[in-house]
Amino acid sequence: MKVDEALVDYAASYIKDVIVKFGPRYGCSKAERDANVWTKDEILAKFCDETHFEEFQTEVELYPQGFFKICGLLGVIALVFMPMNYGLAIASTILIILTIVVLYTELFLMKRWIAFMFRKGTSSNAWGVVKPAGEVKFRVVLEGHIDSAKQMHLAEKDKLTLWPLILGFLYLFFTIVMSVIKFLGSVVPGDFINTQATWGPFLWSEFDWYYFIPAGVLFPCFLYLVWGFTGGSVVPGASDNLSGIAVSAAVGKYFSDPSHKLKHVELIIGSMGSEESGDRGARYFVSQHGDLLKNAYAHCIEEASGGTSFNIIDKDFHTFGKLYSPEVRDRMDKAAERYAKDNPDAYKVGHRSLPLGSSDACMYLNAGYKAGWIVSMIEKETPGGKKKGIAKPANWHSMRDNWDRTNKHTLRDCIGMTIEFCKIVDEEQSK
Repeated sequence: MKVDEALVDYAASYIKDVIVKFGPRYGCSKAERDANVWTKDEILAKFCDETHFEEFQTEVELYPQGFFKICGLLGVIALVFMPMNYGLAIASTILIILTIVVLYTELFLMKRWIAFMFRKGTSSNAWGVVKPAGEVKFRVVLEGHIDSAKQMHLAEKDKLTLWPLILGFLYLFFTIVMSVIKFLGSVVPGDFINTQATWGPFLWSEFDWYYFIPAGVLFPCFLYLVWGFTGGSVVPGASDNLSGIAVSAAVGKYFSDPSHKLKHVELIIGSMGSEESGDRGARYFVSQHGDLLKNAYAHCIEEASGGTSFNIIDKDFHTFGKLYSPEVRDRMDKAAERYAKDNPDAYKVGHRSLPLGSSDACMYLNAGYKAGWIVSMIEKETPGGKKKGIAKPANWHSMRDNWDRTNKHTLRDCIGMTIEFCKIVDEEQSK
């Protein structure tokens, strides 16, 4: 199919309007709520058969910046204990192990066991229903998220240098090893380590030279690592992820037209809150609406207005090794193929597994529902046509992620492929 240019303009206008009217929209903020109320009343209500607005509580500051800051603080305190006497030096190991536990359980498992350290706020989801012409036999959830992230300093860099980050992680393991060795100096008989100076609880030995000289490089890299994954400013959040809502709304609007009505597939068009703080909106939606999801596909859309290629995600670090639903991914592939036949200039679509990063889709999958997601990325190629560097979403968590960088080609392709996806599912239900 060919996507009507007016539909692309509709999606692009939504992105611009939200940013101009409400600005950056951190989770649980007034701006996030106002933007979601406006999305429900001025967008979804115009083409949906019914609309809903739901609020929920969450600790928005916890994920990801909150626990990164806690890890940074623990890593700094660990350094302070290293020059102390042998017995106290083991505290460095304890603190670094705690750092690693917090990092793993909060970043990868999203356990939120340190939630008591953060205040709760109120976030929201807005969603609408587009009914089919006939009996509802199946549902497709199309959604993006309304909130925008806090800036990550590393995201502002066009080219990311990995060595400082690697050395920053190495600081953690180096400190564990050296702390244990120094502690053994207090329990092993003999002159295991020669003491050179003491002052109160501090004890300087020849061993400390072996630790602090390398730490002079590793510790600044650790601070750089923490700094890189944190930031104070809230980004505009155009591609990440107003574009996901924009595409979902454009597709919902298309199928609300009587001449385009699906026969047996009901669409749920979602604008979820607090995705950037650990997919909280999707988590709440899944917990409340299992009745809608038992016979449905969740098709989540991320970064749909900035990249020059698309990736269907096979798995990510929040799916715990599970693949996203083959039923959803296969139909995404088929939709991309059908769309490309009528649009030879369509951006390429591939598959990717993400070692870092996720989307709302993980909450559907981990709750036992069928889900998948697609994201646009910047692909750089050499003059010979080979891929250059690591593909990444355009302007991700960057202050550059504003409405004036919207790529309508990317929007067009994502709208077209999503429409084809819905048609394919409807054709199957109509047989």
